[in-house]
Amino acid sequence: MTRRWNTGVVFYGISVVIIAVSLAALFQLLRRFEFDLETNVAALQRVFSDEGVLKNPSDPLISFADIEELADKFEDYGYFGRLTVTKLFGDNERVVYPFYFPALLSDADSSTTTKELAGHPVPANPPRDARKLALESRGQTLGYLYVRLREGPLETVRLVIASLSVLLVGAMGLLAMQFRRQEKVISRTSVELEEKRRELVRVERLALAGQLSANILHDLRKPVLNIKNELQDLGAGSVAVSAGNLREQVDIFFEILRDLSLERFVRAEGEGEYVDLNDLLRRSLALVRYERGNVEVETSFGDGLKPVLAVPARLIQVFSNLILNAYQAMDGSGQLKVVSRAAGGSVVVEIADSGPGIPSENLQRVFEPFFTTKPEQAGTGLGLYISRDILREMGGQIEVESSGAGTTFRITLPVEGQLAGHG
Repeated sequence: MTRRWNTGVVFYGISVVIIAVSLAALFQLLRRFEFDLETNVAALQRVFSDEGVLKNPSDPLISFADIEELADKFEDYGYFGRLTVTKLFGDNERVVYPFYFPALLSDADSSTTTKELAGHPVPANPPRDARKLALESRGQTLGYLYVRLREGPLETVRLVIASLSVLLVGAMGLLAMQFRRQEKVISRTSVELEEKRRELVRVERLALAGQLSANILHDLRKPVLNIKNELQDLGAGSVAVSAGNLREQVDIFFEILRDLSLERFVRAEGEGEYVDLNDLLRRSLALVRYERGNVEVETSFGDGLKPVLAVPARLIQVFSNLILNAYQAMDGSGQLKVVSRAAGGSVVVEIADSGPGIPSENLQRVFEPFFTTKPEQAGTGLGLYISRDILREMGGQIEVESSGAGTTFRITLPVEGQLAGHG
């Protein structure tokens, strides 16, 4: 449906552009026609205004031959139809071309016009397509030229312009309707994408939780076995010593549960709160310590870091995912360095490993959804993508550096004083 509407928008958009360009071209053509018409009319007026044609107003002699020669030259040519020329004798306007026109006019009654008369404009009642032009010389009006104009091409262009204007308005209306429909589709799609994104975050969190829970038993097995051994030794040794050892192992048991906080991690919902970034880093390290192996962990947590507004479990999800990736990249041996420090109005966290690094061709793709270099059963390819999404919601960002050996992820988060300015 979206594709069909996109096609409709493109179709109507192209139609609007074509019609608009056509209208612009027709307007140019219309102006050209109008300019040519006025230029020719002005030239015709100058030619007939020559006093050698109509003579002086007080001179009754008229060069009929010159007038007829000019009329034959311009009449029914180009923009011009039939002509009528008059001369002023005092206050009287007399027709001098065609020279037989006055006789025809006097013979014709008010309701009948002869064939010869029909083509020439009548000064007393000129037709709509006639133009009255004053014939002047030396500031004096000698007479008038009545010329019928052929505006057929102009009228055709005007009609086409009017038709295209209607089409343009209609196409723009349809285009606006398509845009409104498309806007609704985009809005609905945005809501659906946001729901899917949240579901992906939840799925990735559950996947990581499943991976963690598979290793919780390994961590819990040690204190439980120790408790079992102490119970077996109660009969042979001191009860007080065994009881103390039991309490110690139980404390370890609950410490593991408290550090993992798996139930809260899976939910990872709720309002944001101001959190101690260093504490979240410690909890994240504890959460994935099962994967540590012989990796040497070095921490350098900055003192007096300002609190960060976040949903704790979401930030733990980001940190634990990065630390887990680092452990897996080093395959049980190497060095992990976790650093936190203040940087202006932000707090920076760096998680660096001494693993094999990320190939340059993959470096720009690590944050793409479903991109992973791990075996299919070992990763979903969503961890880094979702981590970046979570950090962006907090107004933060994540960067990655890798130069052949080792990888460093750098996280920047706004501190309390900067939150009000974040959009």
